[in-house]
Amino acid sequence: MNSLEIVRNKFKNDGFANTMGIILDDLTGNTIRMHMKLDPSKNNFYGRAHGGAIYGLADAAFSVLGNNCNNISVAVECSISYHASPEDNAILHVDGVVLSSSRKIGTFLFTVYTEESSGKTLIATMKSTLYRTGKHIVEG
Repeated sequence: MNSLEIVRNKFKNDGFANTMGIILDDLTGNTIRMHMKLDPSKNNFYGRAHGGAIYGLADAAFSVLGNNCNNISVAVECSISYHASPEDNAILHVDGVVLSSSRKIGTFLFTVYTEESSGKTLIATMKSTLYRTGKHIVEG
């Protein structure tokens, strides 16, 4: 099994992502795309999408993209900026890309947005850095 298949299989058992309804749409060695549908269970007490739900989608993408080399990696830093509040029941998308990568450190950029017929609306951006432990992911 190649490293992308290993992390795809691991993601299928991600309890948090499954609870949130996060779907993996595409994964390459350097990019990822995921989405989730917002619903009232992901709202704050104002009835708007909770920042934690938005962050959770971006962080799930970080976890998968950051661990796609069969090298267990852990977050060192994540910084998210919120730009807009998505509409009720919107589908949130996240695109992620590797900015830089070395044997031990990786830096990534994630863009969270909605898509309507009029175009994309930027919801949040997250820059994240990880440390690679050098340990292989156990398959299964």
